[in-house]
Amino acid sequence: MMRAHPCLLVSAMALVLCASVEARAVSCDAIPSPIEGEPSAPVVYVEGANAVGPFLVPLQQALSTDPNPITLIYIGDGGCLGASNFFTNLPISVKPKPIYYSAQVQGTCDLPSSAPVADIAASDVYAPSCGTLPGGQLPPHIGDFLGPIQPLVFVVPKASSQLALSASAAYMTFGFGADSGVAPWTNAASIYRRNKASAVQALMSVAIGVPITRWAGVDAAALPGNVSAGLSGAAAVINSLELDPNPEQAIGILADTNIDAATASHLRILAYKDNQQTCGFSPDSTIAAHDKANVRDGHYSLWGPLHFFTYVDDRGVPQNPLVQRIMSYLIGTAMAPGGVDLIQIEGV
Repeated sequence: MMRAHPCLLVSAMALVLCASVEARAVSCDAIPSPIEGEPSAPVVYVEGANAVGPFLVPLQQALSTDPNPITLIYIGDGGCLGASNFFTNLPISVKPKPIYYSAQVQGTCDLPSSAPVADIAASDVYAPSCGTLPGGQLPPHIGDFLGPIQPLVFVVPKASSQLALSASAAYMTFGFGADSGVAPWTNAASIYRRNKASAVQALMSVAIGVPITRWAGVDAAALPGNVSAGLSGAAAVINSLELDPNPEQAIGILADTNIDAATASHLRILAYKDNQQTCGFSPDSTIAAHDKANVRDGHYSLWGPLHFFTYVDDRGVPQNPLVQRIMSYLIGTAMAPGGVDLIQIEGV
């Protein structure tokens, strides 16, 4: 069995901004090497949680220029959907577009006509939490590798005057919407949630007691503006909150890793007061900090480890040597190429 890493996952986005390039369509299984005459690097597919994307970026970049490169391709279609596809041996979802890095430059690729099953499924929750796991337990020879801890957050636009949310208010707001009686969040059109494919919503469901399929509000990814812009998951929630004409009534859910420096200038994380607590706490010790001190000491209760699922042998070791190498970076048992410390990427 692999151990869970004790450290915390923090946003890497501020450190890894990189220009995307417009290029001709390229197949994910035939991404050319950035070095002329060199063969393409082997490919490993990671499918699942939106929140794992920022965590993977520095690893994708480092592996793209490593002497033994791997093209790590990420498809952020939601932790529950990605895990469900993997558990049931279904091909990777065709949307959103797969993301890869070549010579540390981001690109997107097209899945082959016969899309493969992912090599690694990434989720924010334990396998049974999404309710789609056949038999309620992991299939044989699939291992659950626990990565760093990830806080989840309730967020509002910066223009909102709201600073905190209690567990009971969260239950009413996301359970009953316009009928919640919890001012100012009584406009269902301004309550932005995810959907049953989202492991973030699954974990929040457990925390506040609202079943994953019975959340009030709107699925941000289904809003016409986000559909036309090709935004899904966390990006759709962020866009909806930033554009809401009634910021005082707007609220949404995200993983803490979805909030980078640019997003933080538009959105505010609400302090969260759990049952039996007398006041609310943010994940960090101060608004400006990134230390996750209140997660570490138990005051902030909305969190869970990232989960990476893959096929393992009888010893619990990943069957694919490339996956075994990547997994060692993801769970912190080996330092990533170039000295990139995925767990402590912001010096926590």
